[in-house]
Amino acid sequence: MSNLGLYQWFTTTAKKVGGPAKLIGMFISGGAIIGGAVGSVITNKYRDIKDKKELKTLGTYSVIKDAEIKKIKLVLKTGDQVTVLAADDDSILIIKNGDKNNPYFVSVDFLIECSDYKM
Repeated sequence: MSNLGLYQWFTTTAKKVGGPAKLIGMFISGGAIIGGAVGSVITNKYRDIKDKKELKTLGTYSVIKDAEIKKIKLVLKTGDQVTVLAADDDSILIIKNGDKNNPYFVSVDFLIECSDYKM
């Protein structure tokens, strides 16, 4: 979509909802709701890990190939164990067993490529 197309979409949509201020407010409140929900899930999982409660997991998998995500400082070595806590479309919340910096969000493709995880 070109710059003009985006402007056209914005003005048309803003007109339908009662003005640009209302449209921007809808974007902000929608982002806050989604961010709050995701943050709540992460916080609850983190507290469970921290308190060493019995976690509901989707399985534990072995790393079969060294892999790294520098952006989040996750290094997986062959033989490491990862536990899947939650999965949604193409993102997965995992913990690396024995790591103090848990949990990590990774892509499904990354986990499939470096472990015995199957969808």
